[in-house]
Amino acid sequence: MKLYSKILNNKEYLKTVQKIESIKFITDGKWDWEHGLEHYKRVANYVKDILVQLNADERTIELGMAAALLHDIGLSKGDKVEHALESSKIFVDYIEINDLTEDELEVLKQAIQDHSKGNNITSLVGLALVLADKLDVTYHRTINSSIQDTMNKEIQKIRKVNIKISDECLIVNYYTNKDFNFNILHDWSKAITIPYKVANYLNVNFIFLINDQEIDISSFLSTK
Repeated sequence: MKLYSKILNNKEYLKTVQKIESIKFITDGKWDWEHGLEHYKRVANYVKDILVQLNADERTIELGMAAALLHDIGLSKGDKVEHALESSKIFVDYIEINDLTEDELEVLKQAIQDHSKGNNITSLVGLALVLADKLDVTYHRTINSSIQDTMNKEIQKIRKVNIKISDECLIVNYYTNKDFNFNILHDWSKAITIPYKVANYLNVNFIFLINDQEIDISSFLSTK
C-alpha cells in the first residue's frame, strides 16, 4: 500500500505521533486511552477487513488505511480541540498531495472529520473509518492508562473483536474473559451505537455477540 507506507515513513508524521503519545487526554473526565501509532495501525487493519468484506476496490482500501493513520492527528494540538475537525484540517501536512486527486482528498477530509460520530457518512472510506475506530476497544487501548477505573478494567477483559458483514447483517463479536460485564459499555455507548448506525446505512441488520452469544442491545438504542 503506497500511501500507507509513505505516511509511516514520513518523519514529520512520526514526530507528531510521538507528541500525541506523550499527552495524557483526561480533560472533562475522559480516559487517556491509547491514541498513538499502534491504535492507528489496528484501526487500519479493521478498515482493510471492513472494505474487503464490502468488495471495495484496491484504491478505496488504500485510502481507507491512509485515513486510519491520520484520523487522530489533530490531537497534536492538545485535548482542548475538537480533534476530528482539527485532524481534517491538518492531515494534508503528512501526505504528498500529488499522490491523490482532489476528489480523493475530499473523501479523506470528510472521513476524518466524521470519524468520531458518524453523522455524515458519504463514502465507503468514511463508513469503514468510523466503524473501525469503534472496534478498537480491546485491552490494548487501556492497559497502560493512568486511570484504572471500573470501565478501563472491564475493557481490559476484551481480548479480540471480530466483524462480519454480509448482504443481510453486520455482526460484531467480542471475545472476552468469562467475567466481562457487558453493561459497562453504557459508559462508552459508541461501541454499540456506531455499528448500529453503520448497519442502518448499509440497510442490513445489526447483531452484537459476546463469545458467539447474541446480546440484547435494546437499552443502548433507546438512548442513542
